[in-house]
Amino acid sequence: MKLAKILILSPLLLATSISANAGGVKFVGTDNSVATQLCVAVGANHRPTLLEELDKHRISRKVVTDKLACNDMSVPQFAKKFGLDRSARILHIDYTTDTSIRDIAMSEQQKTIVLYGSK
Repeated sequence: MKLAKILILSPLLLATSISANAGGVKFVGTDNSVATQLCVAVGANHRPTLLEELDKHRISRKVVTDKLACNDMSVPQFAKKFGLDRSARILHIDYTTDTSIRDIAMSEQQKTIVLYGSK
């Protein structure tokens, strides 16, 4: 029974990697490249989505952290800018040493950010 649920939910998780939300920000990929798919998965801030993309493309966490660029930002900068703490934790990114003020008030407006990965 669990296997059947996993098989049914897997396509849904994949669909969430195409368009993801993080704190009122909607990340939309510009193309279907591996880099863009990984950037959207990081932007999803959702552990299963990110791990599935890493496994699907057989890319290590270190390579994503060190070599991938999302919208001309390194992945650590990208994660910090959008408050992607879960993705940062999965990728072993520590950005807690900086001091910053982050507005946690609920916003009715949702921003749409168009993503592209490094080439």
